[in-house]
Amino acid sequence: MARKKKQKTRKPSPDAEEEKTAPVEPEKTGPTAPVTEPVAAVKSPDKPDKPDEPEESEAQEVPRMLERWRIFGHVVFQVLLMIVIFGQVNFLSCKRNKTWDLTQNRKFTLSETSIGTLRSLNTDVNIVMAFLGSAELFSDVKGIVQQYDQFGGNRVKSEVLDLSRSGERLASLKNEHGLQFSRSQIVVIAGDGRMKTVNAEEMVVRDPATNRVREFRGEEVITSAILEVTEQQKRKIYLVGGDRQADQVMQVATQFQRMAETQNARVETLVLEGALSIPDDAEALIFAGNTNDISERELDMVQSFWKERKGGLLIFLDPSADTPNLNSLLREHGVLPRDDRVLTVRSIPGMAARKSTDVPVGIISGVVGDGRGPDLPAKTTQMRGQTQSLDVQFEDPGIRSQNIWPSPILFANQGYWGETEYHLADVAFDEKQDNGPPVWVGAAIEVGDPGDAELKGRTSRLIVVGNPDVIDAGGATSKVSADFAMASLNWIINREQLTGISSRRPSEFTLNISPAQFSTLQTISTFLLPGLAILAGGIVWFRRRA
Repeated sequence: MARKKKQKTRKPSPDAEEEKTAPVEPEKTGPTAPVTEPVAAVKSPDKPDKPDEPEESEAQEVPRMLERWRIFGHVVFQVLLMIVIFGQVNFLSCKRNKTWDLTQNRKFTLSETSIGTLRSLNTDVNIVMAFLGSAELFSDVKGIVQQYDQFGGNRVKSEVLDLSRSGERLASLKNEHGLQFSRSQIVVIAGDGRMKTVNAEEMVVRDPATNRVREFRGEEVITSAILEVTEQQKRKIYLVGGDRQADQVMQVATQFQRMAETQNARVETLVLEGALSIPDDAEALIFAGNTNDISERELDMVQSFWKERKGGLLIFLDPSADTPNLNSLLREHGVLPRDDRVLTVRSIPGMAARKSTDVPVGIISGVVGDGRGPDLPAKTTQMRGQTQSLDVQFEDPGIRSQNIWPSPILFANQGYWGETEYHLADVAFDEKQDNGPPVWVGAAIEVGDPGDAELKGRTSRLIVVGNPDVIDAGGATSKVSADFAMASLNWIINREQLTGISSRRPSEFTLNISPAQFSTLQTISTFLLPGLAILAGGIVWFRRRA
């Protein structure tokens, strides 16, 4: 008996219509039964075919297109923003660039004195550097010359020429100024045609034994050349002798001369005894610890030079000297030298307390109260030997009414006082008779003409210090003391732009390494550092493999 075979039908999808299938005839049995094939389902002719996956509707396609355009807009905006930022960074780096000097001696950083000189220029200056590109000093000199160009603004123009490659420009300078560039040198040319040539070897100090460069004097030499071609004449300073030992006077004069040369000034000695007047070319007088007082006639000469000719006075007092006439000049203008010694008492465990007269002093930046005075750099230095304190009457209305403006500029550190019984071995501060803080040891005096309360005209200027050895006769003058002396000298001759810190001399630095330290460095560089690199590479490789 034949059995009916049940046909399986596919379950329709939820969104599609049910398919209509043709009826299937029952199977026939027997040898003559025809073989029947399954009949394909017949679909309705009026309805289109639909795939198994439903198509997206237009309502879903529109938000996707908007999302693509939004992403495209963000990308375009980011690219434009990156271009704008990149352009701004490059523009600012060209117009408002900032450099950092990372050298140990800061050899490519201009000092306050050089910057002040450049800012006070009233004429154009052209700095021509003509060096061989392979010269030993090429990079050092080029770096410092570019600093002059940067801080000089529109007044300073610099050129860096290679003697082996810049033949056309060198020929042009030869025709224009008659310059001969036979070796490495710098030429400073002022707007009026005045020139100063500096050879390369003038910028360095070499070791005679090894011929190695010990000091680089590039800034010092270039600033001096700029002053020489821009100022009308070299300033003349006279150091007044006064029975101080001749060798000490010459040592002080030599040191002053060495410092003054860098700022277009010259120092010579002067003996007032027998002189009819102060030389006409004198810009300032220096009293460097004179042990003899000046006479009444000499005092009149000094006062005439100071008040009428507006010359400058720089006075280093010797506390042990008896100088009533010189002190009277100071007292009349609000500064009273005191008969004391600035000192302190030091106690060391296991030793008896003893007094110390080496005084650490600070330089006042600006002026105290409503006074007038130089704007000196705020530094500290040490005054050795004997130092006396000064009574600076900067708040006295009677002094001010005469258009006299005293102001303190140096003060002793805490713990020091002006001891009136300094001749005793054992001393202690007594507030009734000793001079307590603040202890002034340096002062400036500025005197204006009657009616010139604002001191707009040329004034008479003076600086006094209660120590004779600001410039040490033995040559042990500190850098800060030398800067202070030159800043004071420039202020009294009305060159305020040069009252900052003077140019430095970068020197050779040698690192001494013992054999054991050298062995340790060699082990680290040969084994440890390469081993760490290999270990790091192995860790990265292992993590990637894992």
